Amino acid sequence: MKKCKLPIDCVLGLTYRCNSRCVMCDIWKIKDYPELTLEQFEKLPSSLRDINLSGGEPFLRSDLPEIVKILNRRCPKARMVISSNGFATELIVKQMKEILKIKPDIGVAISIDGLETTHDEMRGIPGGFQKAMATVSELKKLGMTNLRLGFTVMEKNINQMEKVYDLTKKLGIEFTHSFAQSSDFYFGGKQNEVHPRADLLKKEYEYLINSELKSWNVKKWLRAFFAHGMYNFITSKTPVLDNAPGRDFFFLDPNGTVYPSVVHNVPMTNINELDKLTDFWCSKQADEKRENIDALKIPVWMICTARTAIRKHPLKVIFWILKNKIFGFKIK
Repeated sequence: MKKCKLPIDCVLGLTYRCNSRCVMCDIWKIKDYPELTLEQFEKLPSSLRDINLSGGEPFLRSDLPEIVKILNRRCPKARMVISSNGFATELIVKQMKEILKIKPDIGVAISIDGLETTHDEMRGIPGGFQKAMATVSELKKLGMTNLRLGFTVMEKNINQMEKVYDLTKKLGIEFTHSFAQSSDFYFGGKQNEVHPRADLLKKEYEYLINSELKSWNVKKWLRAFFAHGMYNFITSKTPVLDNAPGRDFFFLDPNGTVYPSVVHNVPMTNINELDKLTDFWCSKQADEKRENIDALKIPVWMICTARTAIRKHPLKVIFWILKNKIFGFKIK
């Protein structure tokens, strides 16, 4: 009998309520979308090792500390990161004081898509950059070390990636990034046609990747490989490593629907209808859904897919890191 392999990575969409007006996402236009009760989070598998708490704006859920408490009990080995726009500084700090008592090593990623004017235009909130920076400052005062800025690559801000990366070095926090993709059901169904200038894309990624490789931090080396994969994905829509959507990872939307990822519009099941998610994950129905997912042949490269892919191909990743750390990374 084939052993059932449980998921190790997930993105939890806690709410579609949002206080941002991002140009790359229409989630903020969604009104009165159902949200999971606390009891439903008890159904998640203990196999999870990486959990991203996302939205919308997750800090708009007043019960966020209770959600973290449940997840920490259910998945004690999981790393957790909360993704936020950072606009509601007072609320975020209040929530984090409680959350840090539950899980001191939890991370927070604040979205920053450029400096000052560029960021404010991208996020549609006047003064948004200053609000987000104030949140970072207040979280550092709480003693948080697991902090990062998250940059979303688009046509209008690609020339700002180096500047945001340098800002993270100045602040002594981490840099992460993603690419503005399209989805039929996530991002409010937003279709992003993103075509950054090739010369700027090359310049910014060479700077980012070589800067990460110059460090003596293994995590930064892995982020350099992730960035290499992201550049390849943006320019060719081809992932550098095989992904396994609906197998190693999943996206759970606020009403309980389980998707293979945020870009695969194949509803697999709904957690509200299950006693626990593993009952479905190891079922014949799940395998049938995975056949449908595979047939779509949708290429993906995002942090939740890349983590599991990197774990599966350690030798290839190590060889790439050694080669490019010694000789330097250059895009041909």
